[in-house]
Amino acid sequence: MSILLSSLEKKLHKVEKTEGKIWIEPAMDFICKRTPDGLIKYVSPSVYHMLGYEQSELLGKLYTLFVHAEDYKRILNADMPEVEEVCSLTYRIKRKDGVYIWVNSQITVVRHPETNEPLELLSVTCDVSAKIKTEHFILEYEKLNVVGQLAAGIAHEIKNPLTSLKGFIQLMKAGQELNHNYLAIMEEEIKRMEAVSKELMLMAKPHKSDFKSFDMNELVDHAITLLMAEAAKKCVEITKQSTLEDGVLFCDGNKIKQVLINLLMNAIDAMELPGEITIAVSRSEEELTISITDTGKGIPAEDLDKIGKPFFTTKANGNGLGLMICYKIIEEHHGKINVESSCNGTTFTIKLPIH
Repeated sequence: MSILLSSLEKKLHKVEKTEGKIWIEPAMDFICKRTPDGLIKYVSPSVYHMLGYEQSELLGKLYTLFVHAEDYKRILNADMPEVEEVCSLTYRIKRKDGVYIWVNSQITVVRHPETNEPLELLSVTCDVSAKIKTEHFILEYEKLNVVGQLAAGIAHEIKNPLTSLKGFIQLMKAGQELNHNYLAIMEEEIKRMEAVSKELMLMAKPHKSDFKSFDMNELVDHAITLLMAEAAKKCVEITKQSTLEDGVLFCDGNKIKQVLINLLMNAIDAMELPGEITIAVSRSEEELTISITDTGKGIPAEDLDKIGKPFFTTKANGNGLGLMICYKIIEEHHGKINVESSCNGTTFTIKLPIH
């Protein structure tokens, strides 16, 4: 074990040769050796550069005392794999000044050669705060980008009913009798605005995964409603084809709707001329299928394998993160997304398991 620690510590230093002199720069990573219960038995001196602690301040203390409370249970349950020899964990740890930073630990379990019982845990920990912040910024940027594109369509959807309501009120003021036909139309327009407002609130409110029974026909209808104005501006017609008698699926409805909206927005953007988008919904005994087909210029064959990868996009002002999020959501639902494309258009097919 001492030989292994020495080898690891040598790797955690940057060595440079300048004008015949050797400069050793201590790295930010640090090594920690602790008991299965979490008691720190050894920590490398480089811990000072990351966390500000001297070695003597940590020896004999529980490692979990420095872990953020929200990450404590996850660390407790996952830092001793039963099968894997090494596991990787990302969590928050407290510096001496009280500030929590994000770190990643590569943890190795040292076991008894005869009983295979864990003897101690050896970890190499590095600071990943900058990476976490960058990923968080990217996701927030993508969220704002989607909301910004939706905002114009939503404003249009609300403006039209308001114009109708204003016109009917003026007509009713000018008339002698109450026109019940006008009232019925006004009521429908108010319901339309309520529906759009409700959808906006559901999209804007952050939430954890919430799996419930949702009607897929309704989710598709809601997504289409939100993007009708955006499609109309580009003279794009959205048509729904459904063979579902029972469209109920156990899923996170808001996240599935997010996927549909993102794919529909991409389909609208893919068409430079007036075109059509067809959403087909069907199911078999084992899975539910949703396909979104546009009549755009298509995606080059050499780029199909890159779809869903971060930062790959065919749009001039895109960043490729929207589709990446879509793939993650469908993967979370144990489903898959397939893409087929030609010069006559592109089809994204989502397959979700029913059970």
